Amino acid sequence: MTTTAQETTPAAIETVDAVVVGAGFSGLYTLRRLRELGLSARCLEAGTDVGGTWHWNRYPGARSDSDSTVYSFSDYFNPDLLAEWKWSERYPSQPEIQSYLAWVADREGLRGNITFGTKVTGAQFDAASGRWTIETDSGRTVTAKYFIPAVGVLSTPNMPAFPGLDTFEGQWHHTARMPEQDIDFTGKRVAVIGNGATAVQIIPVVARTAAQVYEFSRNPYHCLPGRNHELDAEDWKAIESSHPEIFEKARANFGGFPYPDFAGIGAEMSPEERRDVLERLWEKGGLTPAFSGFADVLTDREVNGFVLDFLREKIANVVRDPALAERLSPTSPFVSKRPPIEHGYYAAFNRDNVAIVDMKDNPVAEVTSTGIRMTDGTEHEVDVILFATGFDAYTGALYSMNIRDTNGVLLQERWADRPATYIGMTVPGFPNMFLHYCGPQNPAILTNGPTLIEQQGEWIGDFLAHMESEGHRVVDTRQDAADEFLALHDTISNMTVIPDTASWWTGTNVDGKPNGLLSWCGGFPEYRRICDEAVADYAGFRFD
Repeated sequence: MTTTAQETTPAAIETVDAVVVGAGFSGLYTLRRLRELGLSARCLEAGTDVGGTWHWNRYPGARSDSDSTVYSFSDYFNPDLLAEWKWSERYPSQPEIQSYLAWVADREGLRGNITFGTKVTGAQFDAASGRWTIETDSGRTVTAKYFIPAVGVLSTPNMPAFPGLDTFEGQWHHTARMPEQDIDFTGKRVAVIGNGATAVQIIPVVARTAAQVYEFSRNPYHCLPGRNHELDAEDWKAIESSHPEIFEKARANFGGFPYPDFAGIGAEMSPEERRDVLERLWEKGGLTPAFSGFADVLTDREVNGFVLDFLREKIANVVRDPALAERLSPTSPFVSKRPPIEHGYYAAFNRDNVAIVDMKDNPVAEVTSTGIRMTDGTEHEVDVILFATGFDAYTGALYSMNIRDTNGVLLQERWADRPATYIGMTVPGFPNMFLHYCGPQNPAILTNGPTLIEQQGEWIGDFLAHMESEGHRVVDTRQDAADEFLALHDTISNMTVIPDTASWWTGTNVDGKPNGLLSWCGGFPEYRRICDEAVADYAGFRFD
């Protein structure tokens, strides 16, 4: 075991026990766990600070869709540490989350293990030595027994190939790569391309000062009310009195949230009973209609349609123009895409300076020097274009690192037909590699981030402890175990309404990407049970 990182110059080869990629929630958790195990580590982070997605996504209105009480490390949620840190709102904003992660990194003294401004450009496992060699764009090379990508599922921006963008004379940015200096939208005409969670957060904020905001959209999402509010002393008194039950409740919930269990099976309820449930959850706000509503909402199309009609009714109650309300009303099944939490999104369309540009039947033809021209020749003159066009989910960040298996074959070549893992954390042919919160078939899309990050982080940590205590040099995943897990994943997926909808969940937002549901949708408790079962006898692994 290596007890200290060995390094002379930035270009020297550094030798550690583990290389972690990414310094967001999952990367920081991994570093803490490795330290507990007495393993040396080097974390490579492309950004200039900790934060991961919260470092990069600094667009106006960016905030968590999870309640702040569980958008935290559970062991940091105790009376002593709460004296140092308390969230200010129910749904924390990007600057506050960034500050929280910086506080954790500083308090734990993790920065010394992190190399910032460094991208991984290659990763190769050597069977003879049983070690990974990690290459970077800075010339730094690191070798390690364990390779732990912790790059998240939404890290690589997806940019549409609009002709003429290079001729545009105004500003344009992908929302995941906004400048550090805030943009002044006062009096400007702004185009927001996309209508997912990012656009839902941006539009109400930008509309306050912009002269005009155009949302260029195709298919509307199922937005749920946030009911955000500041957390005062009374709120915190109630929160602290419920610890640690908050986290226990989250671990038992289908989506890893601190919500009550499902209200029941919708198919067994009368329309009046269903409506009572939905009205109650609607007033609570957040993702409760998805994760505390009906246990069969993903599998019973009639129940799902009932919820969808309820949502459409709620939209019509807010948006005054009936035609516009209809345009904003989703038609895809509820929770076939992640429902964004809205904070004034629908109300923004009652403003005179907010309009929709429908791209479904009239797509963008090109960007001109002064705006955006549609296929029918209509041109919308704008000063700023914001691409809220999402990400190459799950695989984008992994592929960018050029990870090669024991035979030198790239991960993207191995996954040419379809990304496939064992329990979302290991891949056959890639020994000693553990995907922390970034592996296809993990439940990240349908689970509160920190709940899953802690579960996977503990699982990986325990696995490494087993490796070290048993003196194992190398571990690889059995192909039959991965195949069996993927078959189970598909069986459960095909029971739901999710595969019916084209979205980033199924990879259809990226040209040429194999289509198929990327996330486990059988619920967090069942996923955790399967992960525990996998290490009860380690039958799915081969050790050397």
